Amino acid sequence: MRENRRIAMLFFTDAYEKQGFYREMEREGWDVSCISCRGMEGTNCYCDEAAAEEIRERIRPFGAGGIHFLDSGNYHYVSRLWLELVTEPFDLLVFDHHTDMQEPAFGGILSCGGWVRAALEELPLLHRVYLAGPPGSSPEAAEETAGFEGRVSWIREEELGRGEGLGEMLQGRGGGDRSASGKADCLPLYISVDKDILTREDAVTNWDQGQVGLDELLACVRAAFGGRRVIGMDVCGEAPGEEAAAKRNDRANGELCRVQY
Repeated sequence: MRENRRIAMLFFTDAYEKQGFYREMEREGWDVSCISCRGMEGTNCYCDEAAAEEIRERIRPFGAGGIHFLDSGNYHYVSRLWLELVTEPFDLLVFDHHTDMQEPAFGGILSCGGWVRAALEELPLLHRVYLAGPPGSSPEAAEETAGFEGRVSWIREEELGRGEGLGEMLQGRGGGDRSASGKADCLPLYISVDKDILTREDAVTNWDQGQVGLDELLACVRAAFGGRRVIGMDVCGEAPGEEAAAKRNDRANGELCRVQY
């Protein structure tokens, strides 16, 4: 992905209009595409099948590579749709204050709170999920990951540090898979980042947030890039309508674009 200087921006709200990071990246030679999804019904937190098909049509030309910005965490389920474009066996690394593994509440409809579970259940090329960031005090985390033993690894918010433990996990030295030879099964990664993992000093989202600093998150993402080939990455966690959030989120988004270089 290091040569893949492509950005796809999904505009479900006006959150990105108050930010300038993607315009700056375009001036630096990145290929930036803005995809309007405004006015699309059946998309807020839950995505019905008609909306899912519409989104698939709009993102399909971009493939899985590059960096995809998904708007607020209400639309994190778009990650599940983007993962359909991966064409080889892969692992998924999710930075998030929540597990996003809730069971569906309405007849199997895709949701921002259950997209990781849906990916595990529905995508045959997805091998393992690494959840980075749910706090150790969250009783829901253990409950929601039950039943996926051997396919879900969890590193708590308190253990993230600057990526040392995450790097070991991705290399199979911290409980990850190993092949028959004893070596780590280093499949390529797709990375999904919800900025609700960050403190409100570093980003402002419309969900409850964690206590990870931006520098810590960037170090962890670098550790992932250093340990595996990365297919693509997406980022969500905007705060539509909050003027004060734009500056902090703009900085965080720009830093996440540059983290691979």
